[in-house]
Amino acid sequence: MKLYLLVALSGAIGSILRYSLHIITPKIINYNFPISTIFVNLIGSFFVGFSVVFFNKNIFPMEYKTFVIYGLLGGFTTYSSFSLDLFNLLDKGSYIYAFNYIFITVIFGLILFYFGQKFANYL
Repeated sequence: MKLYLLVALSGAIGSILRYSLHIITPKIINYNFPISTIFVNLIGSFFVGFSVVFFNKNIFPMEYKTFVIYGLLGGFTTYSSFSLDLFNLLDKGSYIYAFNYIFITVIFGLILFYFGQKFANYL
């Protein structure tokens, strides 16, 4: 039960961080493209890659890994918003933006996951 509470708490923190970035991003970048979802998922990909290696290399209780990966980063990143944004772009007929959105999110997400792992191994 303790792990469930940790995931709930850290997931709420991650969701608040994601929402905050969503609110701030359009003010910084005024563009009709789901840039905040891209930022969130790319940042999250890097930190999940980093965290997996970091927590496997170092001796930490399972609660730390659960708190960070499943809770905080799970609440921060968002596949459902990615899907919604993608279908909104397709619905508007913005097929090039939709393709770019998929490409940036998936390919760069995998690249950043990889670099997150490499960075954790470097440390």
